[in-house]
Amino acid sequence: MATFYRWVPREHADAAFEAGLESHNGSATWIFSMDTPGFYRTSDSITGKAWLLAFDVSDNASTNLTTHNMIKSTDSDFKGENKHPFKNIIKENEVGAIGIGRHRQKTTNLHTTTRWATKREVARALNISELSVDVKYRPGKTWT
Repeated sequence: MATFYRWVPREHADAAFEAGLESHNGSATWIFSMDTPGFYRTSDSITGKAWLLAFDVSDNASTNLTTHNMIKSTDSDFKGENKHPFKNIIKENEVGAIGIGRHRQKTTNLHTTTRWATKREVARALNISELSVDVKYRPGKTWT
């Protein structure tokens, strides 16, 4: 099993939790892996107003996400994320990030358990110590 993550604005977090990997607007759903050395870290302007969702994905789904039907955003045939609904999109400037095309989301979601990230995972995503993680990153009372 592999775990992927996604920062979601707090005001949309509950709906995103319920939807799992399915996009609310029909576009690619962007997730990232913290197992990739030098993985992409989004800016404080996003993380400061968001909660971190974790997606525990089956081994088969993880293999499909990371090795099948891939397209790079720098490929000459890349026409924008909405134009590749059956592809997994890689942005080379966002190491470890994957955009799941809208027609791949529902099937992938069947092999995924969605949960709130732990305090340890939030600390790792922010590149800070666990003791430094502010309670604003805690959805409800999910960790103490």
